[in-house]
Amino acid sequence: MTSDTGTRRPPSSTDVLVAGGGPTGLALSLALTRLGVDHVVVERQQGPAPNSRAAALHARTLESLAAVGVADALVAAGRPGRAFAARDGDRVLLQTPFDELDTPYPFVLAIPQETTERILDAKVAEVGGHVYRGWSVLDVDEQYPGATALITEDATGEIRAIRAKYVVGCDGLHSVVRERAGIEFEGHDRPHNFALIEFVMDWEGPEGEISFFFSPAGLAAISHLPGPLYRMVALVEDDTPVPDLAAVQEMLDARGPAAAGAQVRSLEMVSIWRVRHRLASTFHKGPVLLVGDAAHVHSPVGAQGLNTGIQDAFNLAWKLAAVLDGTAGPALLDTYDAERRTMAQGLLAFTAQLHDVSTMSNPDSIELRNKMLAVLGELPEFSGWLARRLAQLAVTYGGGDGGPAPAVGDRMPPRPGMADGIGWSIVLPSHGDAVAVKENAERGDIPIAVAVDPDLPHAVLVRPDGHVALTAATEEAATLPARLVEWLHR
Repeated sequence: MTSDTGTRRPPSSTDVLVAGGGPTGLALSLALTRLGVDHVVVERQQGPAPNSRAAALHARTLESLAAVGVADALVAAGRPGRAFAARDGDRVLLQTPFDELDTPYPFVLAIPQETTERILDAKVAEVGGHVYRGWSVLDVDEQYPGATALITEDATGEIRAIRAKYVVGCDGLHSVVRERAGIEFEGHDRPHNFALIEFVMDWEGPEGEISFFFSPAGLAAISHLPGPLYRMVALVEDDTPVPDLAAVQEMLDARGPAAAGAQVRSLEMVSIWRVRHRLASTFHKGPVLLVGDAAHVHSPVGAQGLNTGIQDAFNLAWKLAAVLDGTAGPALLDTYDAERRTMAQGLLAFTAQLHDVSTMSNPDSIELRNKMLAVLGELPEFSGWLARRLAQLAVTYGGGDGGPAPAVGDRMPPRPGMADGIGWSIVLPSHGDAVAVKENAERGDIPIAVAVDPDLPHAVLVRPDGHVALTAATEEAATLPARLVEWLHR
């Protein structure tokens, strides 16, 4: 069983202590298990948090979760959508073409975070993992070459010490791990409140998309969850009381499409919160690493938060495994901060722009915004770029543009023959000497799969997280296995 009710006690030592068993902690646990890393997960909550805010999984996240065998279950439990769309009432201003993306998951998956957590949690149990629930981290004390964490069982008050080589904070906005490590969480609160509302309604509105309705009355982002439920994230004033059914109906009438004929039948959940915009000063300090909301929080516009946390986890997992088994030098972990914090800086800027565009209240600004979005919506290049950005397929760690010829740091789209799970791959153009590459790969200690992509102009060595580590001219592809060993110890 994954959930712990006090019959099992956390061990006194481990290689990696994961503080937090939400989606990022569970994803990290699955990746570490796949990589054979000894680890312990502790989580304060007894189970997945109900009424959580995240409700969308993007293509890049599903690609990563496919590597630990859980993507199919998530897709089966969710509702795939073809696009994000910006609308002014009944009029479409801009739409994103997710169905044209080069990915096995060309859609945005509408799925409540609670469902995502339950599926990840079940997979942890299936692969023999365990989450120690009802345990909170009290303190983290760096003690070279690792750290000692004090944890307490909330039900009994028992305190235990766990010695770990690394401690990963997946413990959210109010991260104890981040605080005890002395890492600053820099930023501010945004001057806007949002209401998160789940409800059952009858309507004939746009199906198969997550819709952002821009209105002088305020933003309303609506998605159709699995089953009869809809979810709305709506901009509200500071003094707005928690909306009742009548107030939700008024919001839909004022902000949604008139032709849809929305009729709210029942409310399932309502909450109001203020948007925070913060970034940790570092994601890696000694034996402590931060993942997800413990490292970065921002506007929900664009549904980037949960997805970014899971990408953090997959970037980190293989690096921890390589350092722990001696395949790579400790400096490899420095690239986690360099890559993911830089990415998070850009993401915060991106979500801040989306937030500002979505929350305009001045009539002149609204009119200008809508005109600009309508113009941009006519440009396939812009819509395609926005779709790739939202789906997190454009993330690069090397300054590339995520184009058809992957450069160092770019994502390599999944191709048949690439590593099954979290592993290394060499992908060759069709005229490459695959036999020579395979022979050289087999001589090394690192398993490397070899695949072919006829559209590639050169050979690429793909990291376990799907990003390009090295490139080579096709005729020099057989040198990549030896170059990998040097790269890991650089």
